[in-house]
Amino acid sequence: MPTIATRQALDRHALVMTAWLTAGLIAAALFHYGLGGGGAPFLLAAFAMILAAFAAHVVVNRLYATTFSARELALGLVVFAAALVGFGLAMLVRPSFAATAFLPVSAGFIALLASVLFYMAATTGLRGAFDAFDVIRTFRAAPGTSSQEPE
Repeated sequence: MPTIATRQALDRHALVMTAWLTAGLIAAALFHYGLGGGGAPFLLAAFAMILAAFAAHVVVNRLYATTFSARELALGLVVFAAALVGFGLAMLVRPSFAATAFLPVSAGFIALLASVLFYMAATTGLRGAFDAFDVIRTFRAAPGTSSQEPE
């Protein structure tokens, strides 16, 4: 039988996955329709669904008294970077994209970035937000130890 900590971790994971999969499916449909012929309102609604999933993830973290794990932070950063690269490629490949979707998609990316930065600064402070991404610090030698090998 799993321990309470293991069960709570599994429950948290199930709630987070449910929130992201539900909102992600709706956002994907809204993006598809917005880029096809629906226009800016549907693109903005798609970003609103992503923000709603992020808010649901924050609520689940509060319920279970946890924060975002390092893997969740890394996944979010990689997905955001891949979406930005896709946005840049769409600007280069599809000439009509700039005229129809540049402003709402740019506004959506800015809103996502601002909300994540605000959350991180509000919960952990600016130093804690920096430390969440500071992986170089983990490779430093512990205080009092020498970084040189004995000969």
